[in-house]
Amino acid sequence: MMQEGLDDGPDFLSEEDRGKPRAVNVDLQTDATLQVDISDALSERDKVKFTVHTKNDFSVVRQHEEFIWLHDSFVENEDYAGYIIPPAPPRPDFDASREKLQKLGEGEGSMTKEEFTKMKQELEA
Repeated sequence: MMQEGLDDGPDFLSEEDRGKPRAVNVDLQTDATLQVDISDALSERDKVKFTVHTKNDFSVVRQHEEFIWLHDSFVENEDYAGYIIPPAPPRPDFDASREKLQKLGEGEGSMTKEEFTKMKQELEA
């Protein structure tokens, strides 16, 4: 299985290697189970990026649209007919968080301590 990285690579790449496409071979024959954890949704302009971690400590940043493509590829492929394909991850709503953060900053002086604490907890959730 080959995975291609995105243009904005991790910090361990040299300055000249950043931005270049790269591939990493992962041997799935030695361990048939592949454990994947998807976390750290990050909003960058109009893109949503996730960090994907695997059991062998290899991680790569992927855009939300890539998960939609992967999901649709499985659903549309007749080879996977009859398999249960989990739904694609929902696109996180960063706009609501931005609005709350802006309100928190604007109303910090006029809010009660309880209101401020409640809004802060909502943002951290």
